[in-house]
Amino acid sequence: MNGLKKERQGFYKQVHYLRILILSMSFLNILNAENLSYMSSSYQIGTVFMRPLNTNKLLQGASILQGYEVNPKNDWAYSRYYFFIDYGNVLFNNDSTLQANMFTYGVGGDFMVAYAKNPINRWAFFFGLQLAANTWILNNKVKDLVVNTWDSLKDFNFHNTYFRAIGKFGVQFRTIVLYHKVDVEIGMKIFLTPERRSLFERSFLFFVSHSWHF
Repeated sequence: MNGLKKERQGFYKQVHYLRILILSMSFLNILNAENLSYMSSSYQIGTVFMRPLNTNKLLQGASILQGYEVNPKNDWAYSRYYFFIDYGNVLFNNDSTLQANMFTYGVGGDFMVAYAKNPINRWAFFFGLQLAANTWILNNKVKDLVVNTWDSLKDFNFHNTYFRAIGKFGVQFRTIVLYHKVDVEIGMKIFLTPERRSLFERSFLFFVSHSWHF
């Protein structure tokens, strides 16, 4: 009986060590992953020039992004490509319910330069270019959007769509959470092409984003 008990204990130890080995290999595979798909969401804030009022207003919004990071040699310099959609909102003034909604949608690419390769504490600079369409929609803000959703949607007034080339740069921090790479980025976008015939025009914005790799 004692011999059988010792054999069982030895077997359980081997199973335990095997589990540790499998988890370690999975962790190392994640660290050595070269090409990664990722999703990102961000908060954005900037200014918009409102030609009807001849003044600048604060615009706030959000962005979602789906992309692919390409680093075949797991090198310090690599690239990423993605498609995205931004949303921004600005009120004409505090006494009015009239608001402008901005939608920017397109594709982009960034060049990444990593200067710290620690897998759980990695930093990188990035800069890139986005090519997008920019559409402005006017409507009146409602206090109860759930009740008045249909009336609010019927009130949408679409304006012309304009092409925008957008420069993008910033800094990225990367770590590992639950065996997935997670990024936090802070950066800036500069709008390179003008919207001379538009009632509204953005020139720059700042953003804070979170990315999840899979």
